Amino acid sequence: MAMPELKRRRKELKLSLEKLANLVELSTSQIQRFETGERQPRLIDLQNLARALECRVEDLTGDEAPASEQRQPGPRRGLLPVPIIGRTAAGVFREVVEFADAEPEYVFEPEDEEFPKARRFSLLVEGDSMNAADPAIPDGARVVCVDFEQTGLPFMEGLIVVIERLREGGHLREWSVKEIELHDDEVWFCPRSANKTHKPIKVVNDPAADQWNSLSVIGLVRDVSLKVRRLGKAKP
Repeated sequence: MAMPELKRRRKELKLSLEKLANLVELSTSQIQRFETGERQPRLIDLQNLARALECRVEDLTGDEAPASEQRQPGPRRGLLPVPIIGRTAAGVFREVVEFADAEPEYVFEPEDEEFPKARRFSLLVEGDSMNAADPAIPDGARVVCVDFEQTGLPFMEGLIVVIERLREGGHLREWSVKEIELHDDEVWFCPRSANKTHKPIKVVNDPAADQWNSLSVIGLVRDVSLKVRRLGKAKP
């Protein structure tokens, strides 16, 4: 089913396909397919699109809110739901692995007092490039992030961020977690690891530079958590 309202709202807000795709962390081809009906968006995509286009999900679909959206959990004793949207690498870039369940899993976190209106999402981390960060982000950890663009922050020394790289004309997306270092006219996205084979990604500190056509900062890491392994039986 085509979504003409999606295209109409996008044009009304003077958003290009590329700009909207960056806002909702999708490729331009995915947005085009949603508009033409070649592909149906997941609930999390609809929620992100509605937020970016300043409307309701049902405004885009022409229907009442999906039942799965109505079942989105509410606050729990002052904690707010944050969707776990996929996995990210902590090391070399890896292809994005998004969780495509109709009803995403949520973690519950206190309101982010510094960025209360920014979109939040959680990612599971795979890899060892940030196991010596402060705080450490080992393999198997979970990070809670806010949309970096919605924070309004410039690149700052010491920020831990999720970066996205587009390949194959935007059809392939890859994520990785890194720490920002500022060097003269460059931004370095650095590993913080006991494994010294990991190297920083160095980019000119100019959003208009060609390097930024395929690279973007999508999230600011705000919280890190790790489940404690189950204890074995005590020895007699």
